[in-house]
Amino acid sequence: RRVRVAVVATQSTVSSGINAEYGERTMKQCVVFMMALALASAADLTHKSCGGTATVTRVYSDDCSTAVCKLKKGNSYQINIQFDAPSGLTDMTASLAGVIAGIPVPFPLPVSDGCAACGNTCPIASGASVTFSESLKVEPSYPALKLISRWKLDDKTSGHILCVDIPVVIVS
Repeated sequence: RRVRVAVVATQSTVSSGINAEYGERTMKQCVVFMMALALASAADLTHKSCGGTATVTRVYSDDCSTAVCKLKKGNSYQINIQFDAPSGLTDMTASLAGVIAGIPVPFPLPVSDGCAACGNTCPIASGASVTFSESLKVEPSYPALKLISRWKLDDKTSGHILCVDIPVVIVS
């Protein structure tokens, strides 16, 4: 009887060990899949620097599925610009212009306070990784056209921080 009990306990322990290992591996695979899905849903956007002292590391939107974002009238879109702060930043102003036929046309932003658009993190230390996020509603009255959206961040003491041109298409 003792041997029999020992064998059953050993089988149970081995079985539990296999199940625990399988469960752990399955959990890791699930986490990796969810992370990949989250990253895949955020499209990296085509962009070009138009000046500034910051190093832009990524430009993306969770609301766009292609590199050139198609903005449907009546919808809102969030644009995210990740950058490394070139110096200490204390008082930033955000701005947006639509460049149409080479002429910048200012668009009002819901949050022109650059510190607020960067998560209320001011002051920001030199070298810190920062994400500038702004939402923009595409009004039904906007014409359907291709244009460049020009995003800027300026700091009162550090000057021109970043300027990023992002091509977009407004569609009906």
